[in-house]
Amino acid sequence: MTRDKKRKAAVRETQKATGLRYTKAARLTSKPAGDRIGQSFTLQELLSECATFPPAAVDWGWGPEYKCQGPDVFQSKLLGAAIPFGTVLELAGELSREGRGTPLHLEALSPLESAVVSSGGQRRFKLIITQDSVYELCRQARCSYHPENELIPWCRDHLAECDPGVLVETARDWGYAQSEDAGRDPESREGSEGAAVLVRAAVAQGAYPRVVSVLLDACFEPDDMIDEVFWDPKDALAMRQAIDREQLRLGRIAEAEYRRIQKEAGACVACEKEFRYGIDMDVPARYCSPGCTPPPPAVAGPDPWWAASDSDADSD
Repeated sequence: MTRDKKRKAAVRETQKATGLRYTKAARLTSKPAGDRIGQSFTLQELLSECATFPPAAVDWGWGPEYKCQGPDVFQSKLLGAAIPFGTVLELAGELSREGRGTPLHLEALSPLESAVVSSGGQRRFKLIITQDSVYELCRQARCSYHPENELIPWCRDHLAECDPGVLVETARDWGYAQSEDAGRDPESREGSEGAAVLVRAAVAQGAYPRVVSVLLDACFEPDDMIDEVFWDPKDALAMRQAIDREQLRLGRIAEAEYRRIQKEAGACVACEKEFRYGIDMDVPARYCSPGCTPPPPAVAGPDPWWAASDSDADSD
């Protein structure tokens, strides 16, 4: 068989296994494993490989003193590496809500060790090649740390870099989940490390007042709703006392974090002046005043076409 015929046969094999069009299958077949970084495909295509490709024999490089065997793998043409069947199935389980059509993007690959893929530009996963396992990574690109938890999908360092609006929405979602898990017991909603993590991130962004207000309302109850939710005055009082204790705790955490950030920075990162005594939770802790705080990112204005349409409507 000539080289051209061999290549065509390999492309047809890839096409049959993945369901890709011939041109895309040809690009995959011709790429060396190291050049697959940045490759995009769908979960369905990866599952098709997992379901149709035969087991592959690989040399794990383990010495004779290691009696354990590696997982059953197949040679993935999409990833350009041997991948355990169980790892792909676990990834499919993690992405079951997103569906099989969700796009995947290969960020990193260490053959016979691990691969990193991102899902739809949001969730990121580390595929462990030496085991049938997957674990989620922080959503910040190229970060190798775990997220804080399912509802706080960043590591602590990158959570502190999130936009204040993102922190507020994350605090709201986390608070509602905490409230649902706790039931009607107010004391079980106190003292969570998740709340402390969100508050520290909010201090870094000058968003503490907004975040703590949303967090307490979602995790406990808004003050004007307590008497409607708890008819027994004792239960209502217990809820208010729990809110007061938690607000006091989070305030102490916020103040300590504010001073820690300022001590680490040494001086305002904008004007380089020494920090004066006092705390302003509406200002990011690395800045000395609202005047030194950088403006928020510009928000795109309305579509000109829609603006023209509205103007025409008004003139009518």
